[in-house]
Amino acid sequence: MIDNTENYFDDDALESVDRFEIMLKNNKPCYFDVHEFENLVDHYLENHELAKASQVSELATLQHPSSISLQMRQAQVLISRGEEIKALTILNKLKKIESTNKNIYILIGNIYNILKKPQNAKIQFDIALDLCYDDKEDLLFRIAVSFEHLGLYDLALPYFQEVHQINKEDTEVLFEIAYCLEKLQEDEASIEAYKAYLELDPFSDNAWYNLGILYNRNDQSLKSVEAYDFCIAINEKHSKAYFNKANALALCDKFEEAIKSYIEYLDFDDEHASTHSYIGECFEKLEEYDQAMIYYENAIKEDEEFADPWFGMGLILLYQDKIEESLIYLNEAKKLDDTNPDYWFALGSAYSRIPEAQKSVKCFREAINLDPYDPTYAITLAEFYHQNNKEEAAIDVLLESLGYCPDNIQLQNNLAAYYMLAADTNAAEHYLRKAMANPENKIEDIFLQFPELENNNKFKQIIKANQ
Repeated sequence: MIDNTENYFDDDALESVDRFEIMLKNNKPCYFDVHEFENLVDHYLENHELAKASQVSELATLQHPSSISLQMRQAQVLISRGEEIKALTILNKLKKIESTNKNIYILIGNIYNILKKPQNAKIQFDIALDLCYDDKEDLLFRIAVSFEHLGLYDLALPYFQEVHQINKEDTEVLFEIAYCLEKLQEDEASIEAYKAYLELDPFSDNAWYNLGILYNRNDQSLKSVEAYDFCIAINEKHSKAYFNKANALALCDKFEEAIKSYIEYLDFDDEHASTHSYIGECFEKLEEYDQAMIYYENAIKEDEEFADPWFGMGLILLYQDKIEESLIYLNEAKKLDDTNPDYWFALGSAYSRIPEAQKSVKCFREAINLDPYDPTYAITLAEFYHQNNKEEAAIDVLLESLGYCPDNIQLQNNLAAYYMLAADTNAAEHYLRKAMANPENKIEDIFLQFPELENNNKFKQIIKANQ
């Protein structure tokens, strides 16, 4: 909400407060002029003493019933008490009397924001701006902030931009522009705004931090790491910068450096179950399984209901062919979060190696249902059917997946292979042509997955004809 008042309480104002307090104590009426009442209301509102602000407002209305400024103070008190409609009634009457008083429109705009009618608020604020003949920059900024605090970044941004046009050296405004653009996911513009801000204030750790987030969000992980490094160099206590830097390093497959940054983050007072789990995952990627298990166990000690470390331990045991043990951890992860398709997929893989075909298919199916746009799940289930000589079932699974991922080369290649194995040459040729129309297709890799087609001359002829 935009604050209309700029209160600097001098000795006279504080003397008025003392007089009012004595009046209440002695229960004897006392006269105050308009200016004194204004100071009294402002004082009690600023100190969140709504009951006394209401008492002052009531007495002020009795002693000075025609004062516009005191009626405006009465509206402010009502707004503070959550009685916006009563306040709006008063202000609409005042607007007819003093149609050029910008502060009336500001208060009405505040009320509309509270009532979640931001477009109505904008109309009132714009009227106030038209009536503002001095310090317009300040009013623009305060309007922008009022919308920003409500998360209405699309409404806030134009006001911040107008301030920037008035004063291009105002770093605070430039930061807010970058922040609004970030929230609106206009990432390129936000990055440029943060860079412009950092030209004026290169020692802002928060700007470097936000820039790191944007770079990471736009798959520029190395630039993200660099931004976080600047943030940490400026403020070594900026804890989240260490964590985000570690995440960015892990995305670059720089797992040793990521581990170092995660461990630095552990020195900060925070919930660290996810940190231990991420360290475990980095060690897992490095195939240092013993270290990975230690950190996954630490994560579970921190939070037994955090699914990721259970999943990580289950995967490592699966890699080590300890299937029965693996199932214990994978099932626990699934129990804690049954909406994660990766958990179901890993369970399907584990069951397929016991083998328990029915459970395996059910788990693969659940993974596909949860994320039909990831063809990996369907390709693996089809391969499971193929290993069990169920080519038709494999084809059905891939056709279903192709409906979600119509341009996926591997789906097309594999369909061609299964159709050829099912002796449907026409269908095999159809999908091979589609797949080979894509210049990125490495068709020779199909024989690694399907070595039984290596000696299939018809299949090879189709490939050769389409090369």
